[in-house]
Amino acid sequence: MPGFLSHLLTVAALSSATLAFAQQTPANAPRRAFLVCADPANPPYSSKDRDGFENKIAAVLAADMTVDVDFFWFAGHKSFLRRTLLEGMCDAVVAIPEGLPATVTTRPYFASSFVAVTRSADTRRFVSFDDEWLREARIGLPLVGNEGATTPPALSLSTRGFTEHITPFPMWAEDGASQPPQGRIIDAVAAGEIDVAFVWGPVAGFFARKHGGALRIEPITHDPRRPEVAFVFPMAVGVRKADVALRDRLQRALDAHTVEIAAILRESGVPLVAAAPEKVKP
Repeated sequence: MPGFLSHLLTVAALSSATLAFAQQTPANAPRRAFLVCADPANPPYSSKDRDGFENKIAAVLAADMTVDVDFFWFAGHKSFLRRTLLEGMCDAVVAIPEGLPATVTTRPYFASSFVAVTRSADTRRFVSFDDEWLREARIGLPLVGNEGATTPPALSLSTRGFTEHITPFPMWAEDGASQPPQGRIIDAVAAGEIDVAFVWGPVAGFFARKHGGALRIEPITHDPRRPEVAFVFPMAVGVRKADVALRDRLQRALDAHTVEIAAILRESGVPLVAAAPEKVKP
């Protein structure tokens, strides 16, 4: 999902759509292509090489609708939804939190969570944010830096007064950068530069693969001291509110290809968790 943290944690900044694809191309009219908004450099979600799981799932959905798939590329950290889907630049976004404001979504086709990443050889295991060893641990956190957004683990750490021994890691490449930096925080754990990283599960799962069994990934599903903060998010395909018919067509496509889509997520290293919708909706 392009810019997951961006549109997950700054939903209040979303505005209503000014252009509706449903008005331009009725849902029952022949479609020439399924146009998806995606980040061109946001592994494991999407890339211009079309090797991200969003790219692959979009291709599955398009094939079910017997149309080609194409992408409108836009950086995920730059007010992504407002400047792409909600402005009519595409038909859908393949992975957004279920029920995200200003959209209508399919039923979730996977749920993941934030995770703690440590070295497998480290005897210290993450159980909760109250673990005593965290007070002296070198901690890595994603540097979101978008419209004041922060991550659920950062909120839990700040609740406990953890302000030292924290290293921020950029999640977004500067314009023109040759390599996206999302995996740097995982590499830092493997290299012993930090002791634990708290990151979004699909990012951790994807970039941990190259380290074999050297890393341990522990899902974080809740924090008793911050019960209002969600750590688990059911993910769905999202369209504009006017495009209910398209949403329903995409739901039928998802239902018809559950095995294939599950295999795509598994190949991308996405750690899956069970979702309790009444507790984890953003």
